Amino acid sequence: MSVAGLLSKEPVNTGRQKEIDLIKAFSIIMMIITHCIEELYNYEGNLPSEIIIDVLNETIGASAFMICMGIGIAYARKMDPGTFFKRGISLLIVGQVLNLFRYAVPNVIDYLFTGNEVSRKTVFLVFSVDIMQFAGWTFLLFALLKRLHFNETMIFIVAIALNIIGMFLTLNVDTGNYAVNQALGNFIFTESESYFPLFNWFIYPAFGLLFGTILKRVNDKKRFYLCLIIPTGIITAVYYVVGLCVDQPVFVTFQDPINYNAVGIFDAMMQLFAVVCLISLAFFITQTFSQKVMVPVNFISTNINRFYCTQWVIIGCCSVVFVYWFDPFPFDSAILCYLTALAVIVATWIIVYLYVKYLAGPTDKFIAKTKYVWYVIVVVLSVILCKWAFIGLPMPNLFNDYL
Repeated sequence: MSVAGLLSKEPVNTGRQKEIDLIKAFSIIMMIITHCIEELYNYEGNLPSEIIIDVLNETIGASAFMICMGIGIAYARKMDPGTFFKRGISLLIVGQVLNLFRYAVPNVIDYLFTGNEVSRKTVFLVFSVDIMQFAGWTFLLFALLKRLHFNETMIFIVAIALNIIGMFLTLNVDTGNYAVNQALGNFIFTESESYFPLFNWFIYPAFGLLFGTILKRVNDKKRFYLCLIIPTGIITAVYYVVGLCVDQPVFVTFQDPINYNAVGIFDAMMQLFAVVCLISLAFFITQTFSQKVMVPVNFISTNINRFYCTQWVIIGCCSVVFVYWFDPFPFDSAILCYLTALAVIVATWIIVYLYVKYLAGPTDKFIAKTKYVWYVIVVVLSVILCKWAFIGLPMPNLFNDYL
């Protein structure tokens, strides 16, 4: 199919992109289901759960979420270094607040009631690395690269280089100090709690930024996605077949969870094709959607960070209450787990809706008056809790199944 005349010299496609909104909504709903399976259910042996966790989650889960973040940046009204810097700091603080509610609050309460030292040690995870921390560092890196006048292509090349560097540094840096290793876990994969180190994962939002910049210039989106869906679909199918069925050293995400957390360049590049295929499919699906159907999709997309933070607080509390009381997993059936996931989705939706309608405005105004004071309080409280929680090795993390 010819691609001549497909792109204009100037941005012509600058409104809301239904397919991107759908992918963002899909990502957060699947993320809730994934987190419920991982935290509350011993899913080994349950085929649907294994497909969700070990296949879909590790290829088009967080990667799609991050690519959409990059696309959103491409469509942002402001793309100057100062805006990126402020957004990065804000996301880092939001990530810390989330960790305080997700780890500190339920585990401190559990420790006070039970004296369980694992609960006390788990409080140290307020210092851990997850998507919000990754997003914060991503915006700070974007700020630096924009300050250096890097364009979208150059940023993507930097991301490829960082991923390759991250591959070689994975589990090869040990300072002998767990807290320092955890701090380094923001950037490279260390033997601490580092789910999304910047070097390995920056390739996704960088690609999203490049893809979004191109998408803004597309004259005919239907023809654009028709040109993409077949070749990316073939590449994606080959990736899944080879990665899942062939014993080889190249596509290794499916072989070990560490290879997912410290994603390498070969898996990452193939996952870019997989997510583009998914976006292309989402475009054709949304062509059948009425504006009314898009309302809930747009609501999730617009409030995606709120959905993400809220669902983790709910699941984190459930994990402490259920897992510590019904060790090791509270559910012995997939049905109970999926019903709980549905309940979490509904509860998250209600909480976010009520917050947006009644509290978002007043809260933003209240915090804005003393924003930097709150920043300091969050950081100081996090440091105090980490110092209290560190009572000796080993510390709970993904390497020891959180003890």
